[in-house]
Amino acid sequence: MSTTADVAPQRVIAGSPVTGDDTHVSPHARNKIILRLSRIGEERCKDLIEEFNMCCKGRNFGQIFCKGKYNASQECMHRYMNDANFELVSRRWISLGRPRKPDWNVLLAGVQEEGDRLSRMAGTDAAAA
Repeated sequence: MSTTADVAPQRVIAGSPVTGDDTHVSPHARNKIILRLSRIGEERCKDLIEEFNMCCKGRNFGQIFCKGKYNASQECMHRYMNDANFELVSRRWISLGRPRKPDWNVLLAGVQEEGDRLSRMAGTDAAAA
């Protein structure tokens, strides 16, 4: 029978438990990584986002009327902002020793290319259908 004294208390920060292991990403770093991934997505999906915005302009219920454009812009953004890319960048950040001012070119290397590859795959899948 174990007592509560045998178990170390577990802290929770930003919804994820802090266990003292080497895989923890601080909330501040998490937010910065998400921001950088969203900037990449916004840059690459600019045309689709603009199409959706133009469709919604002057409409009260734009998402209802512009659902196809909305879904297209969200699918495009998801190619860059997804759990796999977040985990990849987080692991690189941890392996670099959790720097305060990381070299974002190193951390984000390959993310744009992977998203572009997924875009091409989605385009060929749509053309085949």
